[in-house]
Amino acid sequence: MFRELQEINRKPDVFSVYTADQLWTDFHLAKQMLQTHLNQETPMASRPTPAIDRVVAWMDRKFGLADKALCDLGCGPGLYAERFARLGATVCGLDFSSNSIEYARQSAVEHKTKVDYKVANYLIDPLPSEQDIVTLIYCDFCPLSPQQRKLLLGKIRENLKPDGVLVFDVASTKSFENFSEHSSFAPNYMDGFWSGNEYFTFHQRHRYEDEKVSLDHYTIVEELRTWSVYNWLQYFTAESIDAELSANGFKMVELVNGFGVEENDEATFAVIAKRRL
Repeated sequence: MFRELQEINRKPDVFSVYTADQLWTDFHLAKQMLQTHLNQETPMASRPTPAIDRVVAWMDRKFGLADKALCDLGCGPGLYAERFARLGATVCGLDFSSNSIEYARQSAVEHKTKVDYKVANYLIDPLPSEQDIVTLIYCDFCPLSPQQRKLLLGKIRENLKPDGVLVFDVASTKSFENFSEHSSFAPNYMDGFWSGNEYFTFHQRHRYEDEKVSLDHYTIVEELRTWSVYNWLQYFTAESIDAELSANGFKMVELVNGFGVEENDEATFAVIAKRRL
């Protein structure tokens, strides 16, 4: 037991373990994540409806979504994709959670909205070509390692039209300043979120000061198995995201505030980028 607790509390190398597929594709967790996406009381998995509406309206004013080919990466249950389509965009939504995609498809049918939803991992599977706009919203860029971000930016660049734009938001280093390390332990942690069975959870929060990365590491102990989830988050400044985009064939066109829950929220900021031709 002592050695097991030592391992649970060990601080891993930054981005050395990746478990996002388990978080989004495990049967119980997928249902929990969908419920969290749709829950207006918490911003844990998605912004509340007024904030989503504000972002979509801003994009329509900025780009004129009618008749645009738009790919929404990590679309989840279609909260943005369906709104883009209602404004006249030809939308393809990709997500590797089949549960979320099924919900999105049903919602599109109910609202008589046409969206091409696909169960796909955007790091592995092909992206639709000749896109006017590619979106990656709610800081989905930040859990990716530098190698994964490089791979994704290369794929997006290949599938954008020459004048196409990439629109995404990231966590700012201002929010990293508010992230504190701690350890906790509790039975049935987060009100049964992690399993339908009885379980115990160890939760470790780690800071990586030099890299500006945080980690929430959950170790879930059930009667018949012990497993972990690693939630990494990279934090950016305007200068660091500009440098990363430039190194991967993009130029930053504009930095945008107001993608957060509140318009003056400094925890995140959005970026508009174009291919370097």
